[in-house]
Amino acid sequence: MKNHHVHDHGCAQCSCNNPVLEILKEELFSPENLAKMKSGLKKSKPVPPQNLMISGGTIRPMINGLTDTVEAIGFAGGSVAITGDKKTVAAYMTKNHPGYQSKELSLRETLLPGLIEPHVHIVPTAMMTEWIDVSPFDGQNLKSPYNLKSVGKAINGNLPTNPKFVILGRGLDPSLMPFIKVNGEKELQTIDNTILDNINDKLPMMLLSASMHTLYLNTKGLQYVFENNEDVRKEYLTLEHYIKKTKGTLEQSPEMTPAMKVVGPQIMEMAVNIEQYLTELFQTANSRGATFMYDAGLNSGFEILLKSYVATHPHLVRMGGAYLCADAADVAARGIYAQPVDYKPVYYGHIKVVSDGSNQGLTGYQSAPYRCDPPDNTGIFNYPQTGVPANTMPPNYNSLIRSVVNQGWPLMIHANGDQAVTFAIAAYQSALAQYRGPELRNRIEHCSLLTKEQITEMLQMGVSPSFLIGHVGYWGHAFSKVIFGKKVKMLDLCGSALAAGMRITLHSDNEVSPLGPLRMMEQSITRIMEEHPKNIEVLNAEECLTPEQALVAVTYDAAWQCYADNWVGSLTNGYYADFVILAEDPLSLKTQSEQFMKMRDIPVVETWLGGVPVYVADEQLQG
Repeated sequence: MKNHHVHDHGCAQCSCNNPVLEILKEELFSPENLAKMKSGLKKSKPVPPQNLMISGGTIRPMINGLTDTVEAIGFAGGSVAITGDKKTVAAYMTKNHPGYQSKELSLRETLLPGLIEPHVHIVPTAMMTEWIDVSPFDGQNLKSPYNLKSVGKAINGNLPTNPKFVILGRGLDPSLMPFIKVNGEKELQTIDNTILDNINDKLPMMLLSASMHTLYLNTKGLQYVFENNEDVRKEYLTLEHYIKKTKGTLEQSPEMTPAMKVVGPQIMEMAVNIEQYLTELFQTANSRGATFMYDAGLNSGFEILLKSYVATHPHLVRMGGAYLCADAADVAARGIYAQPVDYKPVYYGHIKVVSDGSNQGLTGYQSAPYRCDPPDNTGIFNYPQTGVPANTMPPNYNSLIRSVVNQGWPLMIHANGDQAVTFAIAAYQSALAQYRGPELRNRIEHCSLLTKEQITEMLQMGVSPSFLIGHVGYWGHAFSKVIFGKKVKMLDLCGSALAAGMRITLHSDNEVSPLGPLRMMEQSITRIMEEHPKNIEVLNAEECLTPEQALVAVTYDAAWQCYADNWVGSLTNGYYADFVILAEDPLSLKTQSEQFMKMRDIPVVETWLGGVPVYVADEQLQG
């Protein structure tokens, strides 16, 4: 894989923020387009919550983050009314909520608080529903085989029927294709225009990488962009020069934006039904036990769309998130932070700053070059400064982090590479040294490559990590064998973080990896690298979580990290009646053979939000 991207300026639009939405956010969320998306739609009538007592099976309300069980639980008015022994709960419900319904769980069924996805990208995922799926995922599992042949089959079997459309694909991931040999060494599969021409050389093609950092074009695609974008013609002068310089691999917003602009009308046309696609996304979350999604890259356009959706659709999940800021001016525009007291849909809990790219995309910022080609590649840092050495934190980055803290905002810093993590910790230390306000729940997102000394530093500052645990399960093999080698011992130090006294969470970064808190629990517990499931290899066994620790990470601590712990994350009296009923208790799976590739598939029997069922297995509920 080759990095063509020249990055000589600060650019928080890189990495986590999807250039597709950055380019189109003004047009997409215009009043005209919002009206078009909602044509013929009537505001849904709220479904009244049920007064309900549930007993039997296993009930774990996770009160105070403990996995203790109770005999029964009562819900009323959309909230938790009481937990305790069955006799006491029944007496309370009879006295205070006569006419309540009763439900008895079967012996193995288990009731838990609704599970939480603490870092996702809601609107970009929904918007690209109609793009051809060229990802390595089949549900929550890796496709087998996943290679250029299978990608080509997916593309040529789903060509656009509109003759004016180009081929748009999403989720391409060369790091999960079979390795190739270069001079006797294993390397990642290279994707360039000639490779894509072998798949289809008749139609223009643009494939977005799984990390959303890279756009791959065939030769026809490069020609289409060159002919339809004046800025590209001015910069490259000839088509031959454009092809030679980029080789069809466009990285980050500066290179991707010109290509995306020429297909803007097509993207808009394919996104007209985005509210339907949001519903489908939320229904998928419900079917996997999730009732809360925290968006790690909101902007004003996303907020408008999501609030409009909530106002006209049945509530399927609760939503909050972090506002993505590129510079100090963006931060200043947010004003002084006020911690949310009562839940309101699409509330803000953090400001988000993106410092680097993706490790599997070879754009995470490293202190030493990646082990694989291209040589001397240390990834991309989004806030470099001329004259500042690579291993020294740039003052402009430090100043940006300080501006967020000075406004009283909690902060999420996206940091994947070890150098990016080092810079993030140093910036926090500098900014927090002068901070005298209320305690902040600052986070480092992904926090992929870490040392135990850095864990101590984070703990002292009150900064917590949220781990993209799919890095271990899905990409661990590629990291170990090709991308990092021995450096992989630094990957996702979940166990060490908990041992030091930290609170951690697990996330999917959907659609970078599939939604699924049970899957994330499983990957944190087993840490088995899934690319070769017949060869059971555990990555850093000492970092495995217990099932109890993993459950806390996707419920109680996830709610805390997202400033939602006064409403969800446990079934404490007065909290929302957001819960899930599983066919089996995930904590009952004690051995690796019981857990691996099985915990993720525990059937979700029912999912409830505010005392209303939003998912019932084998039933089609209103959405």
